[in-house]
Amino acid sequence: MQRPLQAQVDTTRHRDTTLAVPVPVRADSILKDSLAKLARQDSIKRATKPDTIKPPIAHAELPMDIGIARKFYWNRDSLFGTGAVTLADLLDRVPGLTMLHAGWIAAPAIGSYMGDVRRVRVFYDGFEMPSLDPRTGGALDLTQINLWSAEDALIEQAPEEIRVYLRSWRVRSTSADTRTDVSTGDQQTNLYRGFFGKRFQGGGDLQFGAQQYGTTPPSVFGASSDQTGVVGRVGWADSTWSVDAFITHVGRHRGVITPDVRVAPTADSLPGVESSRNDAYVRVGRGDPDTSRVWAQAMIVESKYDYTGIRTDSIAQPKTAKDSAFNKTSLDTSNARTQYIVTAGTTRGPLRLSATGRAFTGGGRSMLSPSVRASYMLPRLAVSAFGQGKGLDSVSRADVTAQLTPLPFVSILASAGRASDSRVKDSSFAANYVRGEAGLRVRNIWLLGGVMRRDSVRLSPPRAFDTTFVPAGDAAATGLTVGIRGQLWRLIHADVSAIRWNDSSGFYRPRYQTRSELYLHTNLLQRFPTGDFGILASAVHEYRDGVRFPTANGVAFTPGYRTISTLLEIRILSATISWQFRNILGERYAQVPGLIMPRQTNYYGVRWQFFD
Repeated sequence: MQRPLQAQVDTTRHRDTTLAVPVPVRADSILKDSLAKLARQDSIKRATKPDTIKPPIAHAELPMDIGIARKFYWNRDSLFGTGAVTLADLLDRVPGLTMLHAGWIAAPAIGSYMGDVRRVRVFYDGFEMPSLDPRTGGALDLTQINLWSAEDALIEQAPEEIRVYLRSWRVRSTSADTRTDVSTGDQQTNLYRGFFGKRFQGGGDLQFGAQQYGTTPPSVFGASSDQTGVVGRVGWADSTWSVDAFITHVGRHRGVITPDVRVAPTADSLPGVESSRNDAYVRVGRGDPDTSRVWAQAMIVESKYDYTGIRTDSIAQPKTAKDSAFNKTSLDTSNARTQYIVTAGTTRGPLRLSATGRAFTGGGRSMLSPSVRASYMLPRLAVSAFGQGKGLDSVSRADVTAQLTPLPFVSILASAGRASDSRVKDSSFAANYVRGEAGLRVRNIWLLGGVMRRDSVRLSPPRAFDTTFVPAGDAAATGLTVGIRGQLWRLIHADVSAIRWNDSSGFYRPRYQTRSELYLHTNLLQRFPTGDFGILASAVHEYRDGVRFPTANGVAFTPGYRTISTLLEIRILSATISWQFRNILGERYAQVPGLIMPRQTNYYGVRWQFFD
């Protein structure tokens, strides 16, 4: 948090009470005194040179966050305060979304929304981050995104998909903004993170940041892994126009992840990976999507993924030329996509309108995917609509969400969506989705009940975990939801959500799933009126029923489990001490067949921000 700017006062002056005796003044001494006075004034001027706030670099638009008594929006400080190390950790709190983790932070993690692993999309600074690794089957590995570089984040829970919007960190002050984070914990986890940003008097901008972590699980579950993330920006902005170039890079070395054969005797290990992903863009913007009556942006984005594989299925004793050629075949992969994006919109009080033209090239094809968005928000009524033509996944989508609050203690939310898949050759496949929720406020607590439903669909497999997972058809499904959100007592708040599906035969989703969080968050302003102290403490209980995974050999299964985790953060001035204790009870469980999640895991560190 930046401190308010204060004028610097010279306190070194004092009143001289010594009797002055007149002496003759020489011309050269007058010159020396004048030069010395000018030097003192100049040094004082330099020492008291005020900080300057410059117009911000352009950022992407965000959709309206519509929900009853909850917001899936976090600014930079609150985002770090969630305890999320990866984007997958952040998404764990979305009802209807089942996160599939294969282990600790270095292991792959994929989100399954209503059973579909391709229904989570991420937009970073307005461009879509496609899954470029062909081995994941189109599902995005959420650990390969630099969440730590975000200025703010918003999760839009549409009826047919989850859309995550991340906007990169920006600086506005001509004083250097520096941040250093250090964390450590179990499984030999060590994480280091640093930021530097500065604006110049002419409007120029220079920023860069980096994060590196390494971790080593128990030897029975695999080898050590490490990952490096880097972001950088150069740019310029005035009160109307903005130009910047930005890059985000993720390079990883993931060791072999070994399954627990006692739980899943037929499960195979995940081979080691060396990969890197680079997303870079050049952007020109006019106006601010959050406030300007007319705004527009144009971007050119280049995304590239490089993979170096380690063959684990070599033929031990090749007998033919084909066998020998197979052993020598390289697994290395390079995949690239280019996006050309033009967006324009208007913000007029509660009304927001925008249109985007998005052209994709690469992989031997090119396509245009236009989209439109409209929203209108008043205290009692909020409406948001979104529509997009066929995207990289060959799916076009449209949805509308509305929330009505006729009374201060009653609120109703309803949304409907439709997704059409053009990959089906005989006819266009379309599925309808609906979601509804009603809330009643009793004192400071909202009691919620709702429903989620989707048509029958064909599900893509999360091949990042197991190449034997196969596509499968899934019947129409309906889920009933309940929730409790608000203030329980004094400083204690609750955020509880649960869902029960109408069947137990669905894939990639448990029939029962709950997440319950009790938390306390206060700055104790009566004791510390300057706001230089804050404390956050939370406890989270998660329960999940068993999950079914269709494979080429039948159906694999993970049993249900429950975990309890805690988070404690103490802020003093601009430094925050953080400690989280995951899976306190030491539950032995898996979210993917055979791939055991960590048992008791302590993870703690300090975040420190300062200005030069």
